[in-house]
Amino acid sequence: MLGALISVLVTGAMISAVYALIAIGFTMIFGVGGVLNLAHGALIMIGAYGFLVVTSGSTFGILSLPTGIGLIVAIAVGAAASYVLYIGLVKHIEENPVITFLATLVVALILSELFVMGFSSSPRTLINLVPGSVPVDFVRVTNIEVVGFVVSWIAIGLLWYYVTRTDEGRSILATSMSERGAQLTGVDLPKIKARTWLIAGAFAGLAGVFIGTLQSTSPVMWLDPLALAFIIVVIGGIGSIKGSIVAAYLIGYLETLTVELLGAGFRGTFSLLVLVIVLLVMPQGLFGREWVHE
Repeated sequence: MLGALISVLVTGAMISAVYALIAIGFTMIFGVGGVLNLAHGALIMIGAYGFLVVTSGSTFGILSLPTGIGLIVAIAVGAAASYVLYIGLVKHIEENPVITFLATLVVALILSELFVMGFSSSPRTLINLVPGSVPVDFVRVTNIEVVGFVVSWIAIGLLWYYVTRTDEGRSILATSMSERGAQLTGVDLPKIKARTWLIAGAFAGLAGVFIGTLQSTSPVMWLDPLALAFIIVVIGGIGSIKGSIVAAYLIGYLETLTVELLGAGFRGTFSLLVLVIVLLVMPQGLFGREWVHE
């Protein structure tokens, strides 16, 4: 019994940190631009496949770089894809939320089909960043879970410092609070929005490596992270980074406990139940809407 409890506590902490990575990028984009980016899950997929291509030379016969470089590549391609998506498409249609909503979904579906053509629909296995495991009392925790936890919190900490302690970061925060007010202070809104998409894409690419390693990498892997991001963001409060982190841990622990007690088949059941309850009782989410778009 004690071993199961420790397993839930440790595993929940590890996976929740990665869930927070997924949700933060999603909520930042909505907070700054008012856009529900349904291609966010596809950016996670791009990061996972970017890592796969540059590290799995035995599979593709092209590159076989160290996993550390693969992680950097995953972050870079996620950020680049997100930036191109904003500059090439969303920037021109973001004033129409419905069109933007549908357009990002279409982009995700197109990317999924392209990855099926390029890599087949079969799940792939990523090379483990840090193979092995470490004992934690009654359970063994894989090194990749530990690394995922540490790296996720480093990324979250750096983002928090950036948006609260630097002028460029404060510009993002100011824009999320009030576009009109930010403009009056001389903030370049298109530049700020593009930078936000760049950061969100970097977070998605990073999350892609851990999701792809802990679960699997396939052209449909973007569906679960997208649903997860939406659930977490709504529960935490759309536009709230703090809310996303708290909700990520709530959902992460809830799913871990559910799998431990009922099995993997019930993983998302209670998350949806919590979502419904929050929508009925607190439609604004646990922390309300921290960032207001005008």
